[in-house]
Amino acid sequence: MKKYITYIFLITVFASCKKTDIVPEVAKGATSINTGTNTGSDSGTNTGSNTDASVPAAGAVKLDIADQIVNTKVTDDILYLNYTETVNLVLNSDDYQKSSAVHFKEDFSKSGLANFNFTTINKDNQVATNYLDDNLNNVAIKSASTSTVNGKKLTKLVLERVIVFSKAYKQHDLAIEAQNDILKQATDVIGFSSYYYMNGKNTDATSTTAKVVYNK
Repeated sequence: MKKYITYIFLITVFASCKKTDIVPEVAKGATSINTGTNTGSDSGTNTGSNTDASVPAAGAVKLDIADQIVNTKVTDDILYLNYTETVNLVLNSDDYQKSSAVHFKEDFSKSGLANFNFTTINKDNQVATNYLDDNLNNVAIKSASTSTVNGKKLTKLVLERVIVFSKAYKQHDLAIEAQNDILKQATDVIGFSSYYYMNGKNTDATSTTAKVVYNK
């Protein structure tokens, strides 16, 4: 019965998350892509001012990631940590064209999330357990756009996917206690890294961390 309830819960959560297919070739004639020339601040998701620092180095991926929000919920004796991963990847459009794939990885080891199993919906609308595909060719991308910053043509991919962490406890009160414990965590971070597969090899990875904010 608990497995049935959990399945219904997951379907409800994932159904509320609107997804669009990845746009793997933004600069190769894809339609419905925003283009423009940016000389000031960027009004897109989680981006800062368009200075030289906003332009990725050749062969590198720039990661622009704000605090990551995790909403906690207890149902019966199960603690759910509902995490909508939201990140921006800024790419040199030429590098993006030349690459075979862009890889993006998460590291939950420095957060309480590492102690939970998780599920997500893959691009084929199948439930995947404890697995996140790091090849963005196989991942649904929320949006993609191109722009020109300081004479450099850039591609921005916005990745957004729902990841549901969960754990069953012996009693409802124990699940509540675990929820309260994780709500107290103020130093948790998620590590992120990204790189190209280009010319038959991986480029050097760009890495960063983002703070985890737990909400009730």
